[in-house]
Amino acid sequence: MKTHIIYFVVAVLLLAGCKNSDHEKSMLPYNIDLEKGINNINPIPLSTIGSKLEYIPLETDPDCLIEGIRNVSVNDSFIFVSDYDRLLLFDINGNYIRQIGSAGRGPGQYPSVGNFIVENNQREIYVLSSRMVLVYDFEGQFKRDFKIDFPSRQFIMDENDNLILHPFNLPQPSDDPVYSWYIYDNTGMIRTKLSNTLTRVNGGVIVPFSPLYIYNGTPHFMEFGVDTLYNYSNNKKTTYAIFHLGNMKFPPDPTMAEVPGIDGKIWISDVRETKKILFINVWWDLSDSISNCVFDKTSSVFTVLKDNSFDNDIDGGKSFWPKKIINDNIMIDYIDAFDLITYAKDNQTGNKTESKQLQEVVEQLTETSNPVLIVLKK
Repeated sequence: MKTHIIYFVVAVLLLAGCKNSDHEKSMLPYNIDLEKGINNINPIPLSTIGSKLEYIPLETDPDCLIEGIRNVSVNDSFIFVSDYDRLLLFDINGNYIRQIGSAGRGPGQYPSVGNFIVENNQREIYVLSSRMVLVYDFEGQFKRDFKIDFPSRQFIMDENDNLILHPFNLPQPSDDPVYSWYIYDNTGMIRTKLSNTLTRVNGGVIVPFSPLYIYNGTPHFMEFGVDTLYNYSNNKKTTYAIFHLGNMKFPPDPTMAEVPGIDGKIWISDVRETKKILFINVWWDLSDSISNCVFDKTSSVFTVLKDNSFDNDIDGGKSFWPKKIINDNIMIDYIDAFDLITYAKDNQTGNKTESKQLQEVVEQLTETSNPVLIVLKK
């Protein structure tokens, strides 16, 4: 009898999963009206995307001082953090363990850390540096490398361990084909290349970043100047979302002479995703002004977050924006120690009641301490 009950429960769970998946597919492609929604600026409570916050101060030591976090990844045992020229390994509590590889231009060294990927099954770390991908083990030992023929700061790994790299988007006034996405196997052999949808010929404007992420094991990407977000599965590019920018659309191929006169135009610089939400960075003009936005996949509502972050109604601490999504249940923000100390001082007389954990973290910091990770869990 118990066996039959177990089978029934499993069947129900599988059926529910299939229904959720089918419902999500029926919504595609998502139509996101930015021109209309860009003025929909509202606060959204953090509890809508998570329920528990954890603060992890990264150990401060002369061997592991972090200039500024460029990328972070977390698994069950380790925290991986890169700044501009180093990749550091901490345990899950923030205690420093070692540096992965070393900075330099010799064999097995990286001149800089543009980005990195952690592959947990093989316990390998892929470092993107200049025109090179280097591979290390979790002990920090160099294993192999391969060269790439273009500048890049972006890459992801799909569920088949293929690497997808996005070159800088450069205007190239020639008849030669231009590619937005290169797909390599994990040894550095090119499997395929995807051509640019838009041919840019007006020199001067170089765009190093474009939306590129993994969701449900599938690569998703978006080319600068094109309003369509694609996914890539079974060697096929499929429309996943369409951003309607209308008269606010940034010119897809501006000349340098046109750039100073471009005002009030927007383009999509980054997208991340969970089961419920698309997290979208909207870039204004070519300035440093960014609006953090969310698109609710169920209600199709697009919202610009007031103050560019979720209002922390969980523990009364600092507001939150997921700079990294590990999976649907774990999101990560981070903050410089100086900024967190300043925030705590400024809010001592406020109405917010901060968590005991956050107070304890702030008390052990100095203004020169390493950054603090803020981990949001479902």
